Amino acid sequence: MKKTLTTIGIWIGAQITVTLIFMIAAMIMKMDINSILAPSLLVSDLLVIVLLLIIKYCGFKELFKGVPFNVFLISIVFAICGMMAVDLLSTTVEIPNILEQQFEEMSKSIWGFLGICIIGPIMEEMMMRRVILKEMEKLTKSMWWGIIISAAVFAVIHINPIQVVFAMPAGIILGWLYCKTGSLFVPICVHILNNTISFITMRIGSDTEITLKDTLGVILLIVFLVLATAGAIWIIRYYSKKNKEEAEAIAQDTTQEEPAAPIEEPVNPEVTQSGDNYQI
Repeated sequence: MKKTLTTIGIWIGAQITVTLIFMIAAMIMKMDINSILAPSLLVSDLLVIVLLLIIKYCGFKELFKGVPFNVFLISIVFAICGMMAVDLLSTTVEIPNILEQQFEEMSKSIWGFLGICIIGPIMEEMMMRRVILKEMEKLTKSMWWGIIISAAVFAVIHINPIQVVFAMPAGIILGWLYCKTGSLFVPICVHILNNTISFITMRIGSDTEITLKDTLGVILLIVFLVLATAGAIWIIRYYSKKNKEEAEAIAQDTTQEEPAAPIEEPVNPEVTQSGDNYQI
């Protein structure tokens, strides 16, 4: 717990320090504050990733631990469809988007793309899933409490109301995938793909997206929900079967290890014969 709290402190401290440095530099150089948001985000996230690797809270092997291709593919389909369904549902409610201008500004540069779509997702998955989720799971002795608490933190750090509403269920999906697959690489790839889709949509413009949602909203929602449900069921059945096979293999190995039979030494008794009586 001490190491975890220290890590969270490093994470928050790095974010604040880098942001302040960039803001001061922008003020001195008389630059628009919005223009330094993308490089500030990129540098701070990179710094956190490097620090987490240095203190060995998360190693490269754990970061890039793979899963079978079919599991990876189904996980991507399940998570993206689930997030798309959440996004469609969130559009039915009027939610403020107070940082829309800032994100539009960030989407205009390569630094914004790297920060939002690549480096940001890696850093957030390391902190939210590897650090906070696992520590909360140990503390509460419950996988689901770990998932929910880490998802709540994931939602809060986004600040923007429209992102907070989306980030909570998204965090639950990503956390569940991490716990099921045991791989940080899977939620990282899902997070990167989701942010990249949002980034491209932002760059193209939202008119097409809104029209598509208005026209096919209910149909798309049903399709996404069906695909997400089917993917979740497949993942649950896959790992249930895998766990059962591993348990049976362990049980079989145990039964096959029979104790060795004791070695019997040959008996050579001396027999004396007297009339009809035998004395051994």
